[in-house]
Amino acid sequence: MPSSVPHNRKTTKIRCAVIGCGRIGSSLEDDRLREKPASHAGAIAQNRDTILVGGADPDPVARTSFARRWKLPSSALHESAETMLNELHPDIVHIASDTETHIPLLETCLAAQVPVIVLEKPVGVSLEEARNALPLVEKAEREGRSRVIVNHERRFSRDYRMLRSIIESGELGTLKAVHSRLYMGQAKPPAQVLWHDGTHLVDIITFLADPWDITTVQGDPDDTENPFIALGKTRDRKETALVTLDCSPGRDFLGFELDVEFSSGRIRAGNGIWEVWRSEPSPWYESFRSLRPARERRWRKTRKTGYFANMMAHAVSCVRNPSVPAESSFRDGCTALEILDAILAKRTKI
Repeated sequence: MPSSVPHNRKTTKIRCAVIGCGRIGSSLEDDRLREKPASHAGAIAQNRDTILVGGADPDPVARTSFARRWKLPSSALHESAETMLNELHPDIVHIASDTETHIPLLETCLAAQVPVIVLEKPVGVSLEEARNALPLVEKAEREGRSRVIVNHERRFSRDYRMLRSIIESGELGTLKAVHSRLYMGQAKPPAQVLWHDGTHLVDIITFLADPWDITTVQGDPDDTENPFIALGKTRDRKETALVTLDCSPGRDFLGFELDVEFSSGRIRAGNGIWEVWRSEPSPWYESFRSLRPARERRWRKTRKTGYFANMMAHAVSCVRNPSVPAESSFRDGCTALEILDAILAKRTKI
């Protein structure tokens, strides 16, 4: 039974609901240091074209907190996603629940013909589960019943989009290498880090450098003490670029960073990081060139990246114009898991 009810989505507020009323669904909005919006509910509340009409979560405490935080009546919160869909008929549903529920809830929303479904990463608990759901998603999209957007949020972030435009323009020369680092604390095994936050890392490399393959892995992804490093290379570019991924444990800090090398420059991008360097005649050595900070104003770091807000704007445009090309598709989500699966399959001992 379709979830939507007839109304003019081009002129009225777009009705949104969140399944999973916890951290990424809502409570990250209360982190004082994060760029806002920082959650699905926050992105809905900030967008002038959308209205938050309710949510679903099996946890009564989470439902109560969500209703209070977003000033919703208790009747707008439901224990069951199916009940919520039947009662509220949202135009956009955000699936922000635990990973093991992503595919079952996605299938529920597809059966209800929700016009746009925003799905948190990773799209499934395994590559096999995700691949099995892909035909169902693509059939629904092909028939115009539903669209699926995977919240690989860095695809919508201004800094990474600027980095992509610099790569495509060739202003710093040919792309030579993408060195990536993901650190999530002292004792988390790389396998756990990769399957959750690593989806963001491998996806943004694909977004920037096009398809790439894993060639070598050094380390055991279940080892919490020794280095874990993967090597790869781009597949379809005119000139092959090196890709490295370091997800080693033993750091007491959060680190998400790309160090992108060009034939005539370098860019560092990541959480709180944006640096652009250009090759110029060296001020230190005769007849050599050195990297110097780029002076172009258009390459300066933006105050806000708009990562969540831009994702929400894309979801709105997909509701109002179903022909809008997908910027983060379910197939993209599957591709991220294919890369992670390849990394974990090539494990070796250092």
